[in-house]
Amino acid sequence: MLGCVVLLAAPSRAADSPGSPPGLRVCADPNNLPFSNRQQQGFENKIAELLAKERGGGVAYTWWPQRRGFLRGTLNAGRCEVVMGVPSGYELVLTTRPYYGSTYAFVYPSAAAYRLTSLDDAVLASLRIGVHLIGDDYTNSPPAHALSQRGLVKNVVGYSVFGNYAEDSPPGKIVEAVAAGEIDTALVWGPIAGYFAQRHTPPLQVTPLPADAGSDRLPFRYDIAMGVRRGNQTLKAELDALLVQHARPIRAILQDYGVPLVGGETEQPSARAPSSDALLQTVQAEMPPVQEAGQQLVATSNGDLQNADENPFTGDPTAIAEGEEYYKMLNCYGCHGMRGGGGMGPSINDAKWSVGQGTDADVMQQIMEGRGKMPSYKDSIDPDQAWKIIAYVRSLYKGSPDKVTW
Repeated sequence: MLGCVVLLAAPSRAADSPGSPPGLRVCADPNNLPFSNRQQQGFENKIAELLAKERGGGVAYTWWPQRRGFLRGTLNAGRCEVVMGVPSGYELVLTTRPYYGSTYAFVYPSAAAYRLTSLDDAVLASLRIGVHLIGDDYTNSPPAHALSQRGLVKNVVGYSVFGNYAEDSPPGKIVEAVAAGEIDTALVWGPIAGYFAQRHTPPLQVTPLPADAGSDRLPFRYDIAMGVRRGNQTLKAELDALLVQHARPIRAILQDYGVPLVGGETEQPSARAPSSDALLQTVQAEMPPVQEAGQQLVATSNGDLQNADENPFTGDPTAIAEGEEYYKMLNCYGCHGMRGGGGMGPSINDAKWSVGQGTDADVMQQIMEGRGKMPSYKDSIDPDQAWKIIAYVRSLYKGSPDKVTW
């Protein structure tokens, strides 16, 4: 599930035939092509229509943006009986058999002088690479971590997976950026890559990446199922049967939308969606150490510097530039945005931090010791580097001078 922002719209409901029982009650995002939209133009809409017809009716929709709290406010609140697309094995619902598998893919101009087949292609170091930076539950997308593990950080351009919800289909903006020449390539979840790439003239090149392009615990390939409320074995069994019965037309719908398909209709799941906490722990464990000039930086015992009340690097241009690199290398942008404006995590370019009074000393403590979902970085960086990160973030401050607490 996408999401850790407030809901952007109140839920609404639309049934195909008022007064008659629907064939399927579905909760879906009203602005999330190629998956779904209010005009029912997404492939999940088409598949829902197919299954509802087999159940003797139409589709009754509850529209709700897929953000944090989506399941709590929709499926688990009884507003619908099924969500059309969740990772197979997703812990918050009872999942059906998977009905397709896909993977992350490169998107780049067909006329480009280069061809991309692997994250280890040498040409990537010279390309502007777009990625969706913000994933689920304060974690980052598998491609962002895979690139970081390979030292590809400075040339990565981040795009919010949420985007501007006032515009059509926000997740597709990253592919539009490739077509417009703003970036050279993008690493995108397959259905988004395939659908938006084929809508351009000439179509953009889409190269799916193998499952092992990621890591064992952060794979690139996932199998997608439908989700019903936990315990609703009856509906799960019925949907499982319909998915087998209509495997070929469902696959044809997916192919029409350009979805890069991996495996056959009845293949066993390739990757079980990890729990939120497990995924967070995996991300932290696989996050590469901060490096400078090829050398790993380790924590020091400079307790005096860590316990200082004020940042010795505030306003220092050289330290601020170094702090920006540390900010990127630690993947701070994954939660707080490329310029600290927030996203999955809170904004950090104002005077309000989520610990203490937001003083330099408070922020240092949070970075080094961790708090809540934010891990401790004391084993990855030393206080000197932490202060430089803080100096960089402070340089982005946009608020009123009278609210400065440092």
